[in-house]
Amino acid sequence: MAAAAWFNAPADVEAYRRLAAAVGEWNAYSAPQLENVDVDELLDDLADVAPPTPLGEGVADLEPVLRRQARRQL
Repeated sequence: MAAAAWFNAPADVEAYRRLAAAVGEWNAYSAPQLENVDVDELLDDLADVAPPTPLGEGVADLEPVLRRQARRQL
């Protein structure tokens, strides 16, 4: 809404201030920063715990389950 107000009245300083505030709030929400910078990367050990698998393997395991559920619903 702030962008629409500013586009409708581009010389309106208050509308531009609301737009800038909204963009700042969105940036803070969509890209949060870790408070403690000394923390190791969160995903460093993920591959050791659960190594990546090809997508086809996961789908192959899931396919029979989905087919059974589809048969029940028909």
